[in-house]
Amino acid sequence: MSIGRIVNRLLRPLGLQVSRRSGDNDYDSYMTTPHLARRLREEVGDVTHRALTSVDAFPVPDRAGVQALVDAFFELYPSRPVAKNFNGSGFDNCLWLYLVARCIEPELVVESGVQRGQTTWVLRQACPDAEFHCFDINLSRLVYRDPRATYVERDWETRPFEGVDGARSLGFFDDHQNQAKRVRQAHDRGFRHLLFDDTVPVHKIYADGEPPLPTVSMLLDPLAVVGETYEWVCHGTAHRYHYTEADTHGARALIRDLVAFPDTSHITRHGRSSFPTYVRLVD
Repeated sequence: MSIGRIVNRLLRPLGLQVSRRSGDNDYDSYMTTPHLARRLREEVGDVTHRALTSVDAFPVPDRAGVQALVDAFFELYPSRPVAKNFNGSGFDNCLWLYLVARCIEPELVVESGVQRGQTTWVLRQACPDAEFHCFDINLSRLVYRDPRATYVERDWETRPFEGVDGARSLGFFDDHQNQAKRVRQAHDRGFRHLLFDDTVPVHKIYADGEPPLPTVSMLLDPLAVVGETYEWVCHGTAHRYHYTEADTHGARALIRDLVAFPDTSHITRHGRSSFPTYVRLVD
């Protein structure tokens, strides 16, 4: 029995408990009965296949092919080197990252916001032969370091990229910075396939402690109006954001497709999703 459960048993008569922090270990509970585990994977396969086939920007396998990718991810995830990725991407976000990367098969992967290295590991499993560039303003938290990746301890905007093949490159942004600015920077460097984490819609920005405003979803949302001021409370602290045209960096005109992937955590029950979103940029 875990220490947390023992403490909770002692505290229960007093009406108290120690809460398990979301993200401490999002894969410590799972089915082992084969046919029931299979049913769960097939439910995930149904949802992911429907979502991926709604994107016409990259090739997607048929239903059986997507199921094979889902099964491969379920087998891979328990071997992740970052067992506890608190405040980082968990099972369901990593699933979408893995699936999209397998479909695009990029030769170049750029990651902005590395934290402990969990998503770098997922991307490496999906793209074993790709060139990796990983950016973070603080690399001291790394648990997994890819031996073939280039690590840069500064913002990605400081590093120019030339000769980028937009069709065979992928940019992943989980850095809690203005996502419209990231769209502009990526487009100017030649990237066309982007993945964003924390793309919170404007009516749910209270759900993120550090929302990367404006998020890419806000750029195309009629509820998000330039010139308005938004106020919310997160964990008891009041926040305020005034949305300006300068904040958009002209990014709306650069977005060809935007697909917010559905939350699969209601199926898997592994942690929570944080609005993973695919963006295809115009040529």
